[in-house]
Amino acid sequence: MTAALLLSGVLGAGLWLIVMGQPIGRPRPDLALALQRLSAQGRGALGYDAAHAPMFSSPLLERTLRPLLDDAGNLLGRVLRRAGIEAGNLEARLALAMPEMTAEQFRGQQLATGAITAGAFPLMNLLGVQPAGAWPVWIWLAGFALGFAAPSWQLHARLRRRRLAVLAETPVALDLFVLAASAGLSPEQALVEAGRQLDGVLGDGLREVVREAGLGTLGYAAGLDGLAVREDVPELRSLADAWRLAREQGMPLAPAMLALAESARDRQRSRLLEEGGKAAVRMLFPIVVFIFPVFLVVLLYPAGVQLLGIGR
Repeated sequence: MTAALLLSGVLGAGLWLIVMGQPIGRPRPDLALALQRLSAQGRGALGYDAAHAPMFSSPLLERTLRPLLDDAGNLLGRVLRRAGIEAGNLEARLALAMPEMTAEQFRGQQLATGAITAGAFPLMNLLGVQPAGAWPVWIWLAGFALGFAAPSWQLHARLRRRRLAVLAETPVALDLFVLAASAGLSPEQALVEAGRQLDGVLGDGLREVVREAGLGTLGYAAGLDGLAVREDVPELRSLADAWRLAREQGMPLAPAMLALAESARDRQRSRLLEEGGKAAVRMLFPIVVFIFPVFLVVLLYPAGVQLLGIGR
């Protein structure tokens, strides 16, 4: 009886933590603060970063679990850096895909999801949920590994979707530069107009470059270079170089952007063909495992029945 009550309490607490940790119902930030964070000057005055953003809607969880996750993530980060096995700049990747989360919070989330996944198997052993016998310890460890890796997979998927969006928007941005330059606009005016007309991730990046240059914190050329480095897209690096040459050396902007647009579309077509070839290979597995056996049964069963009838 005591074990049943204890397990019920643990399950209820876990369900409560999951529900309260969802984004639905979290306190929304103040509109004035949100508008102030749109400019670099406002962000500097506020000193706001993801470390001050609430993780839970419940103040109790924010006071109790938030420090534990931050401390555990900080400790894990130090261990990984000391061991030399942490790859890439986690802070830069989080700033692109999950700006509301710091590196310590991300590592704490990894530990939490790993512990919850691993703890589900001994809990099922206690509850008697054992379809094929008791869950062994190696299954617990595998569950922890999967839970620990799940946030990294989510981060990688978001970064990949972001990069694909930037790659798809780059030819359109180059066409906008061509149209603006052909209309007689200067390189700065072409950049402003392209950022104004373009939507999506790249449009936000171009508008951020214009905003930073207008505030005097970063020049246009340096802003485009930073955008190219941050998004890690070769076409953006070529765009930044062509824009700098047009501004500093007076070279015509429209022909260079037109050539870059054609090159970007050629690369995009090559990537689509490559992805199509990979998709064809990936389709072989479900065809061989699920479709081909059924197809053989449908064909061979009538023939087998007829053969057996003839043999009789």
